[in-house]
Formats: sequence, C-alpha cells, structure tokens
Amino acid sequence: MRLPFLDADDDLFINLSIVLLIITALGKTNRGALKVNNEMLHIFLYLVKNPIVLNKVLMILNKNTIQLNESDSYSISSISPNIDLLFDRNLIQSLLTILISKKLIEVIYKKNDGFFYIASEQGVLLTSKLQDEYLLDVSHRCEKLKGILSISKSLLNQSINNTLSKESY
Repeated sequence: MRLPFLDADDDLFINLSIVLLIITALGKTNRGALKVNNEMLHIFLYLVKNPIVLNKVLMILNKNTIQLNESDSYSISSISPNIDLLFDRNLIQSLLTILISKKLIEVIYKKNDGFFYIASEQGVLLTSKLQDEYLLDVSHRCEKLKGILSISKSLLNQSINNTLSKESY
C-alpha cells in the first residue's frame, strides 16, 4: 500500500489561515487606507509563501529583510519558486468565498478601485489564536510586508519580475 503524498501548499486550512493572516495584517493601514484587493492578495500570498523571493524583493526596495531558516533556504521551492500562485485566480476566489461565508473577512467596494478585503472582528480574533510555528513565520513575513504597503503596484510587480528574471539564468 502506498501512502499519499500531501503537499502543504495545497492544504485548504493552511491556505485559508495564510490568506486570513495576510488580510488581517495588511488589509488596511493605520490611517485606514484599504490595501488588499485581488491583485495585491495574489502578490502578498506569493511573497509570503516564497520567503527567498520576499527577501530579494525587500532588498531591491531597500527594506529590512527577514531572517530565513534552513528549510526556507535549502528547499526545492527556494531554488525554483513556483509562479503559478501569481496567476491562480480560482484558488484565491475559492479561499475568499470560504472566508467571506464564515464571516472572517469583510468586502468593501470602492467605486473607482473595486473590491478590498479586511478582517472582521471574528477574523482578527481567530488569527490571534493561530499559534503554529509555520503560521507564526507567515505572520512575521506579513509584518515585514507592511513596510512596502506604500509602494505602487507597478514598482512591486517590477521588483518581483526583476527577482524572477535573475533566477532564470
């Protein structure tokens, strides 16, 4: 009998937790500016799940980097990051649908900018209870991402593209 291989990147509950942590930490600034829409959620999710790329982007943007652990530095995903996450609209929509239905996040529509996501009180309470080591690392990465909330989407995309194009040679 063969045991199934479980890929943590595909685990529903881990992905729900990560998206909730991102929205809780980055959904709006201290001044109340909304920051997490679908496009930014894709970017933040990709960076949080790829700490090597996150560090390179932070370096390009002259921001403080995160301390990487051994599994971050010497894994297959660190050598060759999977960019599919940047384009997987169905995954994001599915995760958002579940979080909205559980009333863990709220959707705010701005006429010129579209939909933004913030954590509900229930969502904030739940994230404070997430104490798994991996999720604490994700939370720390989200805190580092707060330093780039003021950077334009185009500059952030350019930084990611520069990082990924350097990886390809």
